[in-house]
Amino acid sequence: MGLVACVALIGASFMHWTFYPDIQKYFTGFFSEKNYYGRPGIYLTACAAIGILSYLLHKAWIARFNLVMAGLCMGYAIKSFLLYVSSYDGYVPVRQPGIYIMLIAALVNMVVAMITMDSPKMEAPSEKN
Repeated sequence: MGLVACVALIGASFMHWTFYPDIQKYFTGFFSEKNYYGRPGIYLTACAAIGILSYLLHKAWIARFNLVMAGLCMGYAIKSFLLYVSSYDGYVPVRQPGIYIMLIAALVNMVVAMITMDSPKMEAPSEKN
């Protein structure tokens, strides 16, 4: 489930997030007019790549790191969602499916990262004297 969420997060970064009727352009996670909104897709893709590694390696230290990164990714996804869908100068951007997929995938990634911290296979090995 975590792998699917991370792949969906990466895919959603390339999809249309919003359509701006005043300039007749679609914005994605990697494109905004004159880069006003930045490129949140780069950070979200990096967080998803760390998540993919974490779900494949099954190590305790990387699972903890993934939990931190998933939390930061979720916060950044919320910030990006609010930034892209906010109205300006009387114009309301048209929301596209990509922005919802991005937000849901970040949420699922965070929930799965929390659940994997409780699994017994992720516990650190005990020291032997």
